[in-house]
Amino acid sequence: MISEHQNENQTAQSSSPTEQPSPLPSREPDTSGMTRRGLLKGAASLGALGGLVVPSNALAHNLIGAPTTSPVVEFPRGGQLREYWLQADSFLHNLMPTGVDGMTGNTFTPNQTSFWAIGYRAFSAGFEKPLAGNADLGLNTGIPGPIIRGEVGDTIRVHFRNNDTHYQKPHSISVHALYFGPESDGGWSWMLRDRPGTAVDVGQTYTYEYRAIPRSLGTWPYHDHSVHFDPGKGSMVMEAGAELGLFGMIAITDQNTPKVDKELSVVWHSLYSGDIPGLSQDYHCFDGLAYLGNTPTLRAKVGQKVRWRVVFLGNDFHTFHIHGHTWISNGRFDDTIVVGPGCTLTFDYVEDAPGVWYYHCHVPMHVMAPGMGGMIGLYVVSA
Repeated sequence: MISEHQNENQTAQSSSPTEQPSPLPSREPDTSGMTRRGLLKGAASLGALGGLVVPSNALAHNLIGAPTTSPVVEFPRGGQLREYWLQADSFLHNLMPTGVDGMTGNTFTPNQTSFWAIGYRAFSAGFEKPLAGNADLGLNTGIPGPIIRGEVGDTIRVHFRNNDTHYQKPHSISVHALYFGPESDGGWSWMLRDRPGTAVDVGQTYTYEYRAIPRSLGTWPYHDHSVHFDPGKGSMVMEAGAELGLFGMIAITDQNTPKVDKELSVVWHSLYSGDIPGLSQDYHCFDGLAYLGNTPTLRAKVGQKVRWRVVFLGNDFHTFHIHGHTWISNGRFDDTIVVGPGCTLTFDYVEDAPGVWYYHCHVPMHVMAPGMGGMIGLYVVSA
């Protein structure tokens, strides 16, 4: 939930492990736009990211030729306080609610595709009650966590509570690209095990504070970076909480970011049967779901200015691809981008291709293979 100092559309998550996700909400305008199969507009602005692919390890201003380093961190004047209350909840989660792979017709049973997940959910102030999902926040059902939004100049304050009653492990929040001090880093290690905010125990709360500065512009991940633990297969897993579902997306704009009509957001990630009890194979997922007919169906209309925000996590490299579409990436048209763990994509276009299209990883084994698969979904464009 956002405080009185901000807009009403931020943070939330449902508290009941048995609650079923509601249908994918349509995404409302966010902030930034470009043309597909057309020309970039406003590329001289830091906010004009439309059509540009923005990897999470690149500064937005570097993409338009600004200096790569600066001895001084720029803190813009103005901005507002945006406050979120995020809770880590554990719940039983089924990756394939339909039980059918829409590509092959192969069937799965719930005991092959279900596991104990952990996800961030957004609450109203003081953790009073879980917030309903909406276009700005996302579904807020746990995987992924709610979208954290801000504008350059804003202070983003996140109150975190650990309610992981199943694994009963410490968790944290670690963000990419925002400006913060060590006390808000969230990254645990044995060497720095006493650093605050890196291992929030069950029942405890901790407050992180960040600033959105010019080099924060774009799309970024946030995720659990706390103590490594064994989810139940007999071996310690690095960032086990993030693999189990503790992750989400950050979207930062500025006053020059072009408006769009439709924002499509999705997190690509993987779950490994060698790490997690209950899974019959490795699953490559979109937003905690695997295989065609289960993964999110994304929608747009011809003529809309569309923005994609995509985050990639896990151990694998992927190739992001959309059938029937191209966009401008690094000064050229492209339809397939290689991405790795921790990377992101942000690109815009004007939709001009009606039809039912696939979006998927172009590594065939990540779509379907013995012992793994699932990374494909539908993108429906209406006339």
